[in-house]
Amino acid sequence: MLAIGIIIAMASAGCGGSTSKLLDSGSSLMSGLGSNPNLSTFTSLLKTPGLSSLLGGALKGPTTLLAPTNDAFNALPASTLTDLKNPSNVSQIATLVKNSIIPGQKDPSTLKSGGISTAAGKPLDFSGVNAGSLISAGDINIIPIDKVLQ
Repeated sequence: MLAIGIIIAMASAGCGGSTSKLLDSGSSLMSGLGSNPNLSTFTSLLKTPGLSSLLGGALKGPTTLLAPTNDAFNALPASTLTDLKNPSNVSQIATLVKNSIIPGQKDPSTLKSGGISTAAGKPLDFSGVNAGSLISAGDINIIPIDKVLQ
């Protein structure tokens, strides 16, 4: 019985732990995002309370994060942006973020080739999306994009 309790405790400690550390203000991911002031809207969404537990291990290991620019968010209907900025809509924010995560470190040129799925399991449609310069943040590549992937 004690062994089962230890296994459960160890499994619980590992669940989402690294994701929450990645979303801490001093992490390499948040520093990488913070290095581009045009990603401030996306960065603020990542600070939504409870988001890291909903993301689970989506940001674990080598990953590519497609970070919509402020202009991409401003192109959304005002009501959509207001909803996204509301912390009570954390599950909607988590879906948006999962649609922006691609397993493995990619660069913008490989994203247009197709055959890539997001962490949410959706096929990535990168047509009509313009990508900015790649930002490296540890084992996460951050690619600023001019569209919000929903």
